[in-house]
Amino acid sequence: RLEMQALRAQMNPHFIFNCLNTIDNLIQNNEKEKATLYLSKFAKLVRSILETSKNNTVPCWKDMETLKLYLELEELRRDKKFSYIINIPDEILNGDYNVPPMVIQPFVENAIQHGLLNKTGADRKLTIDIYVTQNHIHYTIRDNGVGRAKAEAYKTLNNPSHQSMGMQITTDRINLFNQTSNGSVKITDLYDEQQQPAGTKVEVELFNQ
Repeated sequence: RLEMQALRAQMNPHFIFNCLNTIDNLIQNNEKEKATLYLSKFAKLVRSILETSKNNTVPCWKDMETLKLYLELEELRRDKKFSYIINIPDEILNGDYNVPPMVIQPFVENAIQHGLLNKTGADRKLTIDIYVTQNHIHYTIRDNGVGRAKAEAYKTLNNPSHQSMGMQITTDRINLFNQTSNGSVKITDLYDEQQQPAGTKVEVELFNQ
């Protein structure tokens, strides 16, 4: 339990710092109305995070509400440069399924920031599918961005000294939650018919507890 709390404590400041950075950028660019709207949504998100900060798990439907708030913030921040869809069945929305708080947010953030926003053109799509099989909760986060190799090249070029810990921290949290050393997170590179990079798929499996 202490390990889970420690890992979560590392992730939340990372996420909150990114949001505060966005608000600061909007203010610096004199986009006051957008900054006010963003701040309002951010306040709701922080409240949601604080409400669950003492819990090792939260209802899956509640975690999805928090994720939707995050996506609304990112959509506003990026001037709707990407689209997203979340497919979640009523079985999960109405059922007794509990997950670690903000469990897939870092994978979603990475898909947007490094996969979709590095892509040219307007066709930037993020799809999140959630389903249950044999008491396991499955998440699939799929983007049609530039793929991991190009994303890493852009990241190295633009900010070679920055090391993002969010995805590794989250993978560690999921493995602890599942009481396993690996196998809970699978990342697949996607390719089109010409074998060109066509995005990334992240699959996460959680044991329902």
